[in-house]
Amino acid sequence: LAPIFSVPKTASAMTSFDDLDREMERLKAMSGGGSSLEPVLRGFHDANFQACVQQFAAERASAFQATCPDGSQPLIWTEYHKEYREMFESHLQTILHALDMTEDSFHELCGYIQEIEENLGDDSENLYGYIKAITSSEEYDSFLQLMFGEVQRQQQEAGACMEGQTQEIQVLVPEGMGPGQLLAVDYLGQRYELYIPEGYGAGMTFCASIAIH
Repeated sequence: LAPIFSVPKTASAMTSFDDLDREMERLKAMSGGGSSLEPVLRGFHDANFQACVQQFAAERASAFQATCPDGSQPLIWTEYHKEYREMFESHLQTILHALDMTEDSFHELCGYIQEIEENLGDDSENLYGYIKAITSSEEYDSFLQLMFGEVQRQQQEAGACMEGQTQEIQVLVPEGMGPGQLLAVDYLGQRYELYIPEGYGAGMTFCASIAIH
């Protein structure tokens, strides 16, 4: 989803104020009198789309079990995030089509609402709140939390681990490190500090037990 707040201040000149007001009222009626942006947000809460999100996470969760020394992360994570964002962008087009809108008209409407909020001090549409929710797929950290949560769900379902229990992970010793040194490792979004055992050098993998938070 392109940044909403880059909409030019003159956007409302492309469509008359009366037409934009009518569009706002049409969308408000769909939301039962709430914000005109509510119908768009509701589209992302659609059960079928949420099922697609769940399937997306379930099919890719195994890649997020990787241990990451010194804050490094596998390249595949960013590639999956790109696919995740594209899925949301595609669904936005579906939502707008169902609402008889185009992406341009949606951006124009948001620009108009932004002008109202800034010039009249009327934030009843809660533009910033809705746009933050609608564009949440852009946030990489939020995406990682979704994927880590799915890994833990699958592990618990399989009886592999529960919060408070210990779990064994495989850790690759980075270049330049060796036995006795303290290695910081990220696993499922948590940081662990582990001592490299005797007999393990760079490029070798050792097994460590960690407490699941």
